[in-house]
Amino acid sequence: MKLINADCLEALKEFDNNSVDYVFTSPPYNIKRSKNNKYNKYEYFNDGIENYYEWSVSVIDELLRVSKNHVFYNIQANYYNKKDVYKLLGHYADKIQQNFIWHKPDGIPSSQKYYVSNFVEYIIGFTNQKYIKSNKIFITNHLELSSKNQNTNRKHKAAMNIEVCNFIIKNFTQENEIILDPFLGTGTTGVSCVQNNRDFIGIEVAKEYYIHAKERIENTQKGLF
Repeated sequence: MKLINADCLEALKEFDNNSVDYVFTSPPYNIKRSKNNKYNKYEYFNDGIENYYEWSVSVIDELLRVSKNHVFYNIQANYYNKKDVYKLLGHYADKIQQNFIWHKPDGIPSSQKYYVSNFVEYIIGFTNQKYIKSNKIFITNHLELSSKNQNTNRKHKAAMNIEVCNFIIKNFTQENEIILDPFLGTGTTGVSCVQNNRDFIGIEVAKEYYIHAKERIENTQKGLF
């Protein structure tokens, strides 16, 4: 288990090629709201990345470089980033082997009348292999899971539901393999890895979230969660 408090693009420069088995992560969605905006999901992070598409390409290229197998990349196409997300799908057409649809039945309806409410997110399966195969004989690319989570830090309102992590970890990775999450957040992927006997590397740029995630993962290791 290794946790790193740094910008992921800087930290990943220190990783060797093919040094982790899989990646599961959910990057910032680039909703372009400042820290002081009451609707911002992050107390300690400004989710307004300049040149979001170019930044995303840099991140995904690095993740494909360091991963032996697959990169599972959870993202929602929203009002602020959808052009960039759809552009990414075209850019990586030869690397995308699967696209999982996460349907959230308890999603939040649009605040604007007559607008389409967005109740789905994507988990894009990039791969360095020919196929993405599961550990089960039959599995679908449709997840029907709540958006609720086990977040214990109220200053991070976009924490992952651990059941989504478990879906990927249990169905597509093996015990003792190394799973990387370059956007650690409150540490949910790390908790899932501990509970499912996987090794884990997490990277988080915000020191406050890093400290919280480290404590949460260590408590899970001690059996306190």
